[in-house]
Amino acid sequence: MQQNRSSNKFKGSFALIMVVLATLLASACSSGNNGEGGASAKPEQSSGSPTAAATQSASDDPYANAPRKISISTFDRGQVSSDEGTYEDNRWVKWIREQSGIDVTIVPVPRNQAQDSLNVLFASGQAPDMVWEYDRAYIGKLVTQGVIQPIGDYIEKYSTSYKKYLQENPDLLPHMTFNGEIYAVTAKRPITAIANHGMWIRQDWLDELKLERPTTVEELVEVAKAFKQRYPDSTPIVGHTTADIYAAMFGAMNFLWYLEDGKMQYGATLDRFADVIALEKQVYDLGLVDREYFTDNNNQRAAQLWTTGKAGIYLGQWGNGANDIMIQDMLANVPNAKPEPLEMVASKYGKYGAYQESSPNILVAFNKEMKNPKAAIEYLDWLIDKGWYTLAYGEEGVHYKLVDGVPKRLDEDKFNKEVLYAGEYAVVRDQVVKAEDLMVMAADDELSQRIAALKVESLKLTLKNEFRRDIPYQPSFDEINEIRATLDKFIRETRATAVTQGAKYTGEWAIGEIRKEWDRLGGAKAQEIAQQWYEENKGSF
Repeated sequence: MQQNRSSNKFKGSFALIMVVLATLLASACSSGNNGEGGASAKPEQSSGSPTAAATQSASDDPYANAPRKISISTFDRGQVSSDEGTYEDNRWVKWIREQSGIDVTIVPVPRNQAQDSLNVLFASGQAPDMVWEYDRAYIGKLVTQGVIQPIGDYIEKYSTSYKKYLQENPDLLPHMTFNGEIYAVTAKRPITAIANHGMWIRQDWLDELKLERPTTVEELVEVAKAFKQRYPDSTPIVGHTTADIYAAMFGAMNFLWYLEDGKMQYGATLDRFADVIALEKQVYDLGLVDREYFTDNNNQRAAQLWTTGKAGIYLGQWGNGANDIMIQDMLANVPNAKPEPLEMVASKYGKYGAYQESSPNILVAFNKEMKNPKAAIEYLDWLIDKGWYTLAYGEEGVHYKLVDGVPKRLDEDKFNKEVLYAGEYAVVRDQVVKAEDLMVMAADDELSQRIAALKVESLKLTLKNEFRRDIPYQPSFDEINEIRATLDKFIRETRATAVTQGAKYTGEWAIGEIRKEWDRLGGAKAQEIAQQWYEENKGSF
């Protein structure tokens, strides 16, 4: 069923949406807060008022006596050390079960193959009760396949904390809604999560060569060439988001829709996308990138080259998490290195930011075969209410202390080992972080403070230029989702051919092949549907 053909059919989620609207009208005359207490202040305990579920009797609630047991996917990023356990079994999984009162089973999927892995689990009937992704289009695909279920009625009937959060943040509703019904829950990202990709450069290499920081695509290539000439054993450009950063430079992410003179066009079919592939081919032909980066699926080679001082430019994340650890490792291996954040460079189309996320964070969906959706809602309520805080920051007095309401890490190494991976479990969180908090949150040792200062600068540079996002969220239709499932793989294979197989294969050749495949898969119809969706929804953007 297409979204634009059923936008007036809210069915089970109608009641929830009406509650949201009624709450907004009621709160318009009050001066209460707007949910900005955030993560910088430790969340209060829940009021203890009876939940909606508590008022249900066993006779009219089919889940009243069901086991409080759920399973949920998580991304395996390889961050759990052997002495901590595994993603499925560690101190935090035990803590979650104890504190939430729900028997939670974690089902990890490899980060770089998450969607493929989840597809296999659904196909084999082994998918967990709850699955999540950052990619709204993927959730739309699961809706199309009929493997997840609407959850508006469950939120209305069983939720207290999350329902209140949604009433305070009604702008999240369109992102959660497919075919007129709510199919996923989400929460707002803190600014440190909206900032995503970023660029880094060896300032000490620039200083040695008396070079200025590059400000254009052409200058970036020239700097990389100079690095290669001065350090012949180096790989000037490495990273794990290289393709996406090249695409952002030209305002042509292959998986996004763009508005071209008022017309919806898919990013991978734009003329600009040919320039993206041409740049990727250019740096490959010049020997400025790792010859094996197409097969570096876990980013280990890129990380090794960067952290051992064998690379001069890193295209990856702006900061936080693994990026912090890589900088720390580099400084341990190469004490005189000066890795510093680099502002995105301009292309002939203008100057855009690196990829930035939209406001909604993770989207959590319910398997249609789920045994106890009531327990799932109660788990999400527990997370949004207070559970997320400890999973994000650790244990007070052990991993952090509060300084003016900000959780300050006591030991970076201890946090990275014992807490960093736990953030994967906090799939909904009411978190607000300010740039100036980063220095306070870091441990007091000199290295931690140095990395924190770099993060503050990186955050500012990352957000300085707006990422090109022509529409606030992507349309989700059967026709579009079905095309993307095949097209994404075709794009990856075509990019690899164009980049690695010599002069015969150019960016123009690649865009021609992608457009032919787009047409073969029914792209013209998908574009027509997307245009109709845009015309019907643009007034609400």
